[in-house]
Amino acid sequence: MRRPIRLTTESVFLICGLLIVLMGWVADLFGVLEVGEAAEDHGGGNLNLRIFVTMFGVAFATIGVGFESFSRMLGDPSLTKRYLVAFLFLADGSLHLYAFNDHLAEAFPAAFFAIVSTLQLAAAFLIPYSRRELDPAWLGLTAFLLAAYVVTRTFAVWPIGTVEEIDSLGLLSKAVEVVTVLTLVSLIRARQVERRTGGDVATVGR
Repeated sequence: MRRPIRLTTESVFLICGLLIVLMGWVADLFGVLEVGEAAEDHGGGNLNLRIFVTMFGVAFATIGVGFESFSRMLGDPSLTKRYLVAFLFLADGSLHLYAFNDHLAEAFPAAFFAIVSTLQLAAAFLIPYSRRELDPAWLGLTAFLLAAYVVTRTFAVWPIGTVEEIDSLGLLSKAVEVVTVLTLVSLIRARQVERRTGGDVATVGR
């Protein structure tokens, strides 16, 4: 698991998947700027196109993983879940890029989504190779995003000042985050069981 990040088939496909996502985002950004919809509402871009580009980018990234790590994933469910979390971060980070486009006229939300999407896209590269001790950090970030969505759709939080609208892009993002939380919780629990089992074995051995 703790192998260094190097340029492999897997990483090249992941980079290409990210480039697909970024090209879709840039095209969407120019479209939003052209029609000026970002200043009017939170649904400036074409939702179907956004979903398609996101799914295509994530699907392209999985090709390299399947090519290089499929046999290992068959024998290691935790590794499969770790890659799933990475792809979910890639998808959610992509959706938050589009949320950035939809909030261009609002300084704080735009900055928030810019930071969050950057963190998530960077994490997508790190999660398959990072230490398992970092799983709670990925879980904390995702849980925070879910909580922030619920709070901002319920109360007028400073510095936004208004109750945010419930939109399709946001709901899709939250669905991805729910799956991410469930997968990370499963990984963390499996690690805890592994620790206890290891401890029991060590005790019996003495």
